[in-house]
Amino acid sequence: MTEESQKMSYQIVWMILFCLQMTASQEGILIQQSPAQIFLASGNTAQIDCKLSARSQYIYWYKEFQNGSLHGIYQSYEFAALPHGKYSSKVNIPANTFSLIISNVQRNDSGVYYCGLAVYVHPNFGNGTRLIVTDASEPRLSILVPSIPEDSELPPVIPLLCLLSDFTPPWSAVLWDTGEQVSEGQMDAGAIDGNGVFSVWSLLTIPSETWNQETICNCTAKESSTGRSISATVSKETDEARKENCSVVLYVGLSCIFILVIIQLLILLFRKCPTRGRVVQTGNQIPMRHIPQTEYAAVRYNK
Repeated sequence: MTEESQKMSYQIVWMILFCLQMTASQEGILIQQSPAQIFLASGNTAQIDCKLSARSQYIYWYKEFQNGSLHGIYQSYEFAALPHGKYSSKVNIPANTFSLIISNVQRNDSGVYYCGLAVYVHPNFGNGTRLIVTDASEPRLSILVPSIPEDSELPPVIPLLCLLSDFTPPWSAVLWDTGEQVSEGQMDAGAIDGNGVFSVWSLLTIPSETWNQETICNCTAKESSTGRSISATVSKETDEARKENCSVVLYVGLSCIFILVIIQLLILLFRKCPTRGRVVQTGNQIPMRHIPQTEYAAVRYNK
């Protein structure tokens, strides 16, 4: 073995030992990430804190993609870390706390952020912070009804979903009113779609017999601080009317498109086919005898 290969082998062994030492030293470190959720309007600044149970020289920051994978966005060092785009950091060495600063947040910054240590064997991450950015002045509320074919039998239970989107924390309570009782339904934790819009669902199930009686179902979202509310209403009658309107629009639209295609084909056909029939001459015709005759003489060319 040559001297150069021995040096390379020592370097590889040293790197392996260093990684194992880092893993052993950071494996037992606990990470407390806060806050769990942040609501902000566009243009504001977000701060996410991660407190470690032991000293570390740096920490990594990740953002979760829609497919569940983590994408590294920034690295905070113990002594100095340069800003990278809208990301920067603050470090409190005595408290073992690293903070990620996201300036001028926009809707596409919405998502779940994690802090983590450089652990090569055992992953070590914080519990995550969900950042929700909205630029809407009012939330949106709608009711989704399952599509059931006309010739099929209704299921025993009809599920109705009330979708609340683009809201801030005061808009929290979602109530269902079926005329017989008022309930909160089953709320989920919410999710952020690919456009950065945060939405929560409220599920209400009603018997098919009640749905067939054209019961009016009302979903209302209230703002706890001001008492304002928005609502959406649906019933079997309105749902069927909406389907009929969609069918009418579909049939009329298809008919108009078919007529336009036929007209376009006829225009193209007439352009390609030559016109047959008598040739009509217009204007004052000059009699043959009045047309001056020109005589041509043969000219010989001698080489």
